[in-house]
Amino acid sequence: MQSKYINLGDYMSRLLKIVIEDKEGNIIELDEAYLKQDGGIKGAYKKGKEILDCVIYFDEQINEDGLCIKRFKYNFLFDEKVDLIEGQMFCIGDTKFQVIRKKECFSECSLVKSNLYCSLRSAVFIKALEEGTVKINDKIK
Repeated sequence: MQSKYINLGDYMSRLLKIVIEDKEGNIIELDEAYLKQDGGIKGAYKKGKEILDCVIYFDEQINEDGLCIKRFKYNFLFDEKVDLIEGQMFCIGDTKFQVIRKKECFSECSLVKSNLYCSLRSAVFIKALEEGTVKINDKIK
């Protein structure tokens, strides 16, 4: 049986930031995050409801004209872009994850209408496949 883990080669993107929203809507930056099996970061909420996934984003310049810019919030920010595809399994540090889906664009967005590049298109929603911990400077592998 072929593994669904994709070899990312020698290159590994490094985790720069971990950010969550607490139950009251406060944005909190963490040094490490605890992950739930088949879920997201323990203690992470959106609009008062616990979220069951995490969002990865890569440190690229954001076009402020995009529709999602004010609404979009990532949990993990990495230093270099890695192309992750739906269904792909990978590790951050020693914790296993799977890509659930890519971030979708809205047809009413001015960037989509103008066929302009949006760095948020590389964002992906992921879930932890096991309980674990990720820390600043962990790498995608």
